[in-house]
Amino acid sequence: MAKPGNYAGSTVAIFLESATTAGTYIRPCGLNNHTVSFTKNTQDVTVPDCDDPELPAWIERGVESLDFSANGAGILAVEAVDEWWDAFNTTESVNARIYIGKPDDATNGRYWQGKVHVTGFEVTGERGNKAQTTVSIVSDGELTFHTVSVTP
Repeated sequence: MAKPGNYAGSTVAIFLESATTAGTYIRPCGLNNHTVSFTKNTQDVTVPDCDDPELPAWIERGVESLDFSANGAGILAVEAVDEWWDAFNTTESVNARIYIGKPDDATNGRYWQGKVHVTGFEVTGERGNKAQTTVSIVSDGELTFHTVSVTP
């Protein structure tokens, strides 16, 4: 039996588009933990049996919408404060990529790309410890799924 391939946990990462160079995505430093969630919202419809309406009806579900959210947590890196604050402190959505696999690995790299809102930027400080941060992100419309392509 062959073992499955897998991704290192550090290759799950949130990248934001550079505020100064359009089309360039940067990984804000400091996050050690990333959680990425995709949800499908459905509507239930009860469908009766036409030949025998007394039979229990089956529930069918129609898809109403798709949603994405992500959270990240880790060290509050000095280099990342302005990036997270700027992305949070706007009413406009920002371009982002959410990677699984390395951004330069054409064999295994994948990412979702689209507009997001940074809905939470939390900073925690405790005497004797490094400052921590937690960020929360939600999609603003469709995210598209891509395989990394690397040009030699």
